Amino acid sequence: METDLIFRKGKFTASECYKLMGERGGITTQTAQTYILEKAAETLYDKEWIDTSSDSVATRWGKELEPDASMYYELAYKVTVEKPEPQCAEWSDEVSGSPDGLVYPDGNKVYGIEIKSPYNPTNHLSYMLMRSAADLKKTKKEYYWQVLCYMLIFGLDYYEFVSYDPRYSGANRMFVLPIKRKDVSDDIDKLKETLLQAVEEKHRILDLLK
Repeated sequence: METDLIFRKGKFTASECYKLMGERGGITTQTAQTYILEKAAETLYDKEWIDTSSDSVATRWGKELEPDASMYYELAYKVTVEKPEPQCAEWSDEVSGSPDGLVYPDGNKVYGIEIKSPYNPTNHLSYMLMRSAADLKKTKKEYYWQVLCYMLIFGLDYYEFVSYDPRYSGANRMFVLPIKRKDVSDDIDKLKETLLQAVEEKHRILDLLK
């Protein structure tokens, strides 16, 4: 937990980078500017900083089911899933993330998975109706940009968005949406550019205090 906080304090993270990716305005939107200010403020905190992100019932539900979902995925696809340590991007030590899992299939390239266990079972059904990365972007843009940020940080060409709900029966318990880098390359480039702009803006704000 302490390591995770070190990699979150003052850094732009995969789970929140969607706040920078408004359809219009880039980092000039109110949401983006507020997020950048939050990261600047965290940089000024002392070592006793505590992550105050939401810990709602839905969030706790997802965290509690993540190990079961990962095991279910391993058994279903006969692969090994490892939980990596948080990592910063090579191109910026102020952008970080920790995927739910990295998969090491025999004889193939490593890829990542993002596991969601929605508290509301109708959300799981809405995910099962998705057929492309564009559908994920339209249905839940937060998760779309999160996946793309992990692909950026870890240099991955392939990712899977996974929804798991043990309340469903049989094969419907788990839904897997494949995402290929070549299909989202333009948005990945856009995300990297925007993250670097956010880092620059954060430093501009901090420089005003010198």
